[in-house]
Amino acid sequence: MITISLTKKLFELSSFVQDQDNEINDEFYKWHANVFRMAKKNNIIFMNNKTRYNFILFGVKKEHFKNFNQLFIKSLTENLQAEGIPDSKIIEYVSKANELKFTKTYDRSVLGSMTDMVKMTDFLIERYLPLQEMNIIELNQKNNHCPIVKLKNFPDQLMKEAFGI
Repeated sequence: MITISLTKKLFELSSFVQDQDNEINDEFYKWHANVFRMAKKNNIIFMNNKTRYNFILFGVKKEHFKNFNQLFIKSLTENLQAEGIPDSKIIEYVSKANELKFTKTYDRSVLGSMTDMVKMTDFLIERYLPLQEMNIIELNQKNNHCPIVKLKNFPDQLMKEAFGI
């Protein structure tokens, strides 16, 4: 099972039911997510708790929440493939996502890193406007190659290490 900790704002927008996070899972299978406005659209940033690996979905609408599990898995898979993670490792990881659990946020460090990444995206987004795609792989790769001071490393490198690459 993959747990996604949503901000209050994202819970309100999505109408997801909040679960209790009473499992002691590996942080590698836990994510935080937040909604933010940029380029006159609602966007969602997802960030892995352990590696701070992240991806942003642009132009999210109410209808996207109906197939949220598939949207998350598809976007995560596309981004990991672009990073050169072998398909076998990706399939093994997303097989745990047959069920997503939504909890409230609990890690201020991850929230702070997400805020920093959104600010970074604000600088980089100009060359991708007007937005044509929800999942801009190239932009997500640039974000993941920005160092995270707290971890003293790059999210893309930490994600590869977590996959044993």
